[in-house]
Amino acid sequence: MVKTSISERSPLLPTASTRKGFVWWQSLLLALALVVVGFLSFVLVLILMIAFGLVTRSELSPNHFSWALFDLQMGAYVIPYVGMLYALPWLANRSLADLGLRAPRASDLGWGLAGAIVMFVVADGSGVLETALFHVKPDEMQVHWLRELHGSLEVAFVVLACIAAPVFEELIFRGFVFNAILRYTPLWLAVVLSSALFGLAHGIGQPGNSGALFPLAASGAVLALVYSYSRSLVASMITHAAFNSITVVLVIALHQT
Repeated sequence: MVKTSISERSPLLPTASTRKGFVWWQSLLLALALVVVGFLSFVLVLILMIAFGLVTRSELSPNHFSWALFDLQMGAYVIPYVGMLYALPWLANRSLADLGLRAPRASDLGWGLAGAIVMFVVADGSGVLETALFHVKPDEMQVHWLRELHGSLEVAFVVLACIAAPVFEELIFRGFVFNAILRYTPLWLAVVLSSALFGLAHGIGQPGNSGALFPLAASGAVLALVYSYSRSLVASMITHAAFNSITVVLVIALHQT
C-alpha cells in the first residue's frame, strides 16, 4: 500500500513549510511597512545631514553620485534591513536559516558564480532585444555615475553596488517578495511577478533607470531561479554581487557599458 502525502502545498523554501507562513494580508502589511520605513529612513538621514551642514543642494542631484547620495542610500537600506531580519521569520513561520540566510557553503559559491554568468548573458541579451524592439538603450543611471567617479567616491560606489545592494535586495525581493508570491502561485508565476516588481523598483524607484526596466526584470528572474533551485539566499546574493562586480570592472577597467 502506497502512503499518500497529506502535506499542504507551500512555498519552495529550503525546508518544508506550512500554510501558516506568508499569510497574504500579513505580507501586504509588511510590504507597506517596508516602504514607509525605507522612506522615513531616507528622510531622517537627509534631515540629519542638513542639520549638521553635511550636504549641499548640488550634492543631492540624482545626475551625479556623491557622498550625500551614498549616505542616503545606505540609510534607506540599513534600517529596513534590520527590521526585515526580525519580521521575516515571523511572517514566514520559519527561521532565517530555513529561508536560506545561513553560513555560506561550497554549493552556494557554485550556484552564485554560475548564476552570475547566466545573469550577465540574460541581461545583455534582453537589453539587445529591448533596443531592437523599442529603440530604447537600456542604460542605468548608476553606470553613468560610475564612468565619472574617481578616488574614494569610486570605492563608496563599489561598496554600495557590490555589497550593500545585493545583501539588502536579495533579502527583500527573494527572501520576502518571491516567497510571499510563491505561497499562492506556481513557481513560474512567482518568478515572473517577483522579477517584474524587482524591475519596477529599480526602473521607477531610481531616476534614470526606466529604460533598463526589461533587462532589470530579466535579471530578477535569474536571481529568483538561483534562489529557488539552490534554496539559498547566500547563493542569490553571490550572483547579484558577482554580476554587479562584473559590470563595475567592465565600466572602470575596460571602459565598456
